[in-house]
Amino acid sequence: MKELSLSDCYGYAGLTPDAANISLRLEPFQAIAKELDTDKMLDLVRFYFGLPVTADTKWFSTPIIEADPAFSMVTNEREVAIIAMALLAREINVEENSEAALAILVAHACGRRNPAVWPQFVENVSAAARDMAIDDRRAGKPKQIAARKLSAELGASDEDLVTAMDPAELSALFKQLNVDSQEMDKFLASQVTAALKPIRDEVANLREEKDMLWWLIGGQSYLFHQPYASMKEGQAALLIGMELAELCRTPLGPHASEFLIKKALSEGRTEKSAKLKIDGLPKLFDTSQLEQIASTIEVDDVRDLCCLSNAISRANDLGLPTAWKKKYGEDGGLPDKTTFDAEEVALQSFRETLLLKTLSA
Repeated sequence: MKELSLSDCYGYAGLTPDAANISLRLEPFQAIAKELDTDKMLDLVRFYFGLPVTADTKWFSTPIIEADPAFSMVTNEREVAIIAMALLAREINVEENSEAALAILVAHACGRRNPAVWPQFVENVSAAARDMAIDDRRAGKPKQIAARKLSAELGASDEDLVTAMDPAELSALFKQLNVDSQEMDKFLASQVTAALKPIRDEVANLREEKDMLWWLIGGQSYLFHQPYASMKEGQAALLIGMELAELCRTPLGPHASEFLIKKALSEGRTEKSAKLKIDGLPKLFDTSQLEQIASTIEVDDVRDLCCLSNAISRANDLGLPTAWKKKYGEDGGLPDKTTFDAEEVALQSFRETLLLKTLSA
């Protein structure tokens, strides 16, 4: 992704540097960036999309207010979204944080949620996510194992190590030889570990690809032990996304994930794809099936971001057909009448499951 400075983000959002007092934002920006963790990163995503944040936000506001007492999280709401966008861009570009890219795509929900500023940023994030997914699987160069040099006090010394048959000197020499031997073993072990890492990663990639290949060829839900082609399209879409994500070993999954989703969903189907509403998805499953799906997700901390997972969770907790809708509406997510096509349901389900997996790791 193209590197974006704080000034760039203000410009793309339509605020000039003079009007925004960027000079008063640079130092707080750096201070906030140094203290970011996963929870704060998720709040930045909420700021960018204009979602309410229930947690304490002083970690964000205090450094800015110290530099500019006139700043307010309420009256400067648009500027909060701009600074959040700049911090997220830094996380992706500088820190190579794939979780940040994934969280933005989940919140965007295939275009169903609009950001508060500069929508093109999401397109940049999507392109960056593809690059990061490829980089996560690129084979590393094998490393040469290097031997540790002998210490100057022992084998590398030109002087006699013991000047006479002095027991005290011999005892000290043996102790130093023992310490040096242990250090050489540790060094060699670290060298071998580093040299084997590319091989381990490649084996893990091959195992993941093999599992995905058999999953695609089998065309069957391992949760329900039923072919996707025999299910209703909405059922299959939700499960395909979830079950492919469970096979992934990296936060963003493989670059080919969208192709795999389309392939798995289209197998055995000739009819035109239907439009699916969020509130219609839980109704596609009976009570026992809903419980099976809900038991695989932990969505409490991101209910507002993960609309599909939250709908399944709330429906399982509060009951079908409509008892869950009121609580779902209070969670701050997308309206329950929001419509997706089947491929979008599968892709959103895939991304939400990846995010939930990453957060629970």
